[in-house]
Amino acid sequence: MTNTLYQHSPTELTRSTEEVLQVVIQGTAAVTGQAFFPALVQHLASALGVRHCAVTKILADGQMRTLGFFSDGQLKSNITYNPVAGPCEAVLEQNQYYCPYGVQELFPDNPVLPALEADSYVGVCLQDTEGKILGNLLVIDSNPILDRQLHESILKLFAARAGAELERQQTFLALQQLNEELEVRVERRTAALQDALHDLKQTQAQLVQSEKMSSLGQLMAGIAHEINNPISFIAGNLNHVTHYAKDLLQLVDTYQEVLPSPPPEIQQALVECDRDFVRQDLPRLLSSMKAGSDRIQELVRSFRNFSRLGEAEKKIVDLHEGLNSTLVLLSYRLKPAAERSEIQVIKHYGTLPEVECYPGSLNQVFMNILANAIDALDEHASDRQPHPRIQIRTAVVDRSVTICIADNGPGMKPEVQKRMFEPFFTTKAVGQGTGLGLAISYQIVVERHQGKMYCHSTEAEGTEVTIEIPI
Repeated sequence: MTNTLYQHSPTELTRSTEEVLQVVIQGTAAVTGQAFFPALVQHLASALGVRHCAVTKILADGQMRTLGFFSDGQLKSNITYNPVAGPCEAVLEQNQYYCPYGVQELFPDNPVLPALEADSYVGVCLQDTEGKILGNLLVIDSNPILDRQLHESILKLFAARAGAELERQQTFLALQQLNEELEVRVERRTAALQDALHDLKQTQAQLVQSEKMSSLGQLMAGIAHEINNPISFIAGNLNHVTHYAKDLLQLVDTYQEVLPSPPPEIQQALVECDRDFVRQDLPRLLSSMKAGSDRIQELVRSFRNFSRLGEAEKKIVDLHEGLNSTLVLLSYRLKPAAERSEIQVIKHYGTLPEVECYPGSLNQVFMNILANAIDALDEHASDRQPHPRIQIRTAVVDRSVTICIADNGPGMKPEVQKRMFEPFFTTKAVGQGTGLGLAISYQIVVERHQGKMYCHSTEAEGTEVTIEIPI
């Protein structure tokens, strides 16, 4: 079928150009965005009377992708094709290309032209405001296209608009992508700042806690020093008092043997002083005083041992000494309470070598774990465990000293167990816990001593915390 537009006179051709413009403009004037390209090719094909019309864009890999494809009276799905060895490549090289007939003979290696039954081809390039080629606008027909001026002028007019629309869309997509990238960067930066703020708060809290423990260590060292002098004086003189008391009692016995019938005044004094009771009770009294002084001296040693909190350097120490000193300081909490019996502490100490470590820091770890175990037994004493118990086991396993501290308290739920070493996480009531004790303990063991610290807990059965310190 021959296009009737080609048989008109010059005056009628001018009117036909105007008619083509009017048809296409009316069909695309109100259309923008992605819908513009399908509307453009549909109305161009209809107005020019051709079988095929397409508008394309160049992809990053050099191939071309249709933005709108109208063929044989229908809008088709967009396709991607290689412009090499075809008229589209000529458009990209020359900015426009016109073949009135025999296009398949000129491009015999192009696979698209036979599929479209192409005989004629007219195409012009799409450009942005800087002259960069973005794609092309083309028409293909099975009959010759002889009116070059009509087709090229129409295609150039609408190629300009299509190029502007494509540039606008690409700019919009670029801005959208840039905005998304900025949002991602902002989110990452915000997350980084939040992490930094969290780390700062954690560090601040740990510094405060460390300062408190350091002050506590200094206070204990001062108290231990002040108590040690008078108690050493008392303990040292108790032995002399014991000997003096024995000598005096022996002197009284000697007087009684030499003077079995003393004057009435002496007999009355012997009755009033109840010599037999004094003879029996005085050794017990002195023994109690000796036990009391020994207990005070033990507390002083525990104070001195625990006051190592203020020491920063590593030392070679016996970890059992630190455990025992911590238990001494917590002994008042192990005694019977209103709703529970005395907490029994069972020690299964293995043979441990002396370990090079930060003893004050490890004492703090022992204090936190044992205090938490006592808290757990106290909080559920009335309805959980009638015989509260804490077990401490030590051993050497795989070149590490292993310390296990277990209680038979209520245990922990899995979700609590997962978060127990998180800073500021606590299950205690407001004002009773900061959530820093175990977090700082974990940091001391894992980061400062390159060791391990983990927990195993079963609800209604108890909790066991294990510490591994490399030898």
